[in-house]
Amino acid sequence: MGLSENTEEYLEILYLLEEEGKKVAKINEISVSLDIAPPSAVEMLKKMETNGLVNYEARVGISLTKKGRAKARQIIRNHRLAERLLTDILDMKIDEEAICGMEHHISEEIADAVCTSLNHPRKCPHGKDVPKGKCCQI
Repeated sequence: MGLSENTEEYLEILYLLEEEGKKVAKINEISVSLDIAPPSAVEMLKKMETNGLVNYEARVGISLTKKGRAKARQIIRNHRLAERLLTDILDMKIDEEAICGMEHHISEEIADAVCTSLNHPRKCPHGKDVPKGKCCQI
């Protein structure tokens, strides 16, 4: 299932909140992170729940489903590998806007090729974990 970049941004925020130890996110955290109104976040999260990407419980919060977490993990992996590509191979400063655009368009196959070329980095330039891909299992 091809997801919109907007949906992927929600998944990314939820994954990052999980990395911070928050298993259940609040609407306000998501709306502030994405700079949108809470009712807009609720509307989108309900759609995502219908698609099996999140569990949404009013007044409790939102959590990723297994399906949503897998997709979010790939987006985060793409983002962090793109950062390594820019810094390690292209010797460029990180351009977050460009990286954010790239993360949505890197296939798993390309991510694995970049990862292999970079010798399977475990950390991004900011020190965060780069999720392992299939190429790292070999």
